[in-house]
Amino acid sequence: MRLLQKEVSPKKILILLLLLTAFLRLYKLDYPNKFVFDEVYHAFTAKEYLKGSKEAWEWWTSPPPGVAFEWTHPPLAKELMAVSMFITGTQDAWAYRLPGVILGILSVYLVYLLGIRLLKNQNAALIAAFAFSLDGLNFVQSRTGMNDIYYVTFFLAALFFLLNKRFIISAIFLGLAISSKWAGAYAYLIFLPILLKDKHYRQITFFIMLPPIIYFISYLPFFLLGHSFDQFKELQQQMWWYHTNLKATHTYTSPWWSWPLNLYPVWYFVDYQKNTMANIFTSGNPALFWAGSIAIILTAIEVIRKRFVNLFLIILGFLAFWLPWAASPRIMFLYHFSPSVPFLSLALGYQLNKLLANQQAKKLALVIILLIILSFALLYPYLTGVFLPRNLINIFFAINLSKNPF
Repeated sequence: MRLLQKEVSPKKILILLLLLTAFLRLYKLDYPNKFVFDEVYHAFTAKEYLKGSKEAWEWWTSPPPGVAFEWTHPPLAKELMAVSMFITGTQDAWAYRLPGVILGILSVYLVYLLGIRLLKNQNAALIAAFAFSLDGLNFVQSRTGMNDIYYVTFFLAALFFLLNKRFIISAIFLGLAISSKWAGAYAYLIFLPILLKDKHYRQITFFIMLPPIIYFISYLPFFLLGHSFDQFKELQQQMWWYHTNLKATHTYTSPWWSWPLNLYPVWYFVDYQKNTMANIFTSGNPALFWAGSIAIILTAIEVIRKRFVNLFLIILGFLAFWLPWAASPRIMFLYHFSPSVPFLSLALGYQLNKLLANQQAKKLALVIILLIILSFALLYPYLTGVFLPRNLINIFFAINLSKNPF
């Protein structure tokens, strides 16, 4: 990044990065034009919202075969998918996936802004955003009709505005995050220490009052369709019961401790042809995850030794969205690690920028960056459903330790 700045301004580098981010996420967005993985819940329910289906909100109703009404999470992500289909005038797959792509692009920009704010260095911020843009985990989630990229992006926006002391806007975005997925509430583990440290005691009220209001507003269609407040309360209880008592099993589950190592990707889709095959699975970028995990450790050591507050917030953000899953009683998947990856990328941007400033270590930094690029390039066909010869795919899985769906 430092070498590029001699010829291209940081602003132009950022614009090029965002354009590349947009292109990679929009490519083949319409494939397959049918539900993949949990789209049979989220995207299907978004289509039912669009139809004005009252049953889509009810936990006691029976859906058609092969799909299910998704009431186990808050409705905002599904509502935004429905809005996208309404605006575009189509219920094709690209329409309900489009809002996730837009948020995925925005999330890369927010990582850059957070890098500027926390690392106080444009090079480090650009590296962090670049690394995050090549994260296969959030990449696939932004191209899939599920709710993870929604709460990740809304949370990042909430954190950015909090750090810039825009408390009301921050609280509103936090409400949007929680209205997309309850896991957005883990943000309080980050926000409250920041507010208490800076003695913003009065502003804590915004974060106590506004997110619940936003959350309640997200259920307005529920009430407009004739449901009562007692049914709303019962629905919240049903959601809690579901997530705390789910005893289901799944081939691609993974323990929380394994996520930074990227050991268990999740297969979303397989399309068999005579001599070719297309796959879509959500997987972290191995080079990014492994190098980033080391960067997290090194950054944590600096926090302990030098007590840098901004670096502490990066470590706190990484842990706040990861460690609580250790106590979760339900089955878990790699994509639950999604909100920790921005902080992993920020730590990596910080550490790589330090290496680039050291002539003796610059080659190591460049090698790591190259490995991240190559790793993403290798995974890209498997993240987007590009048809490849079966023999080539067999070679890929022969050298890959991940679970093979074939």
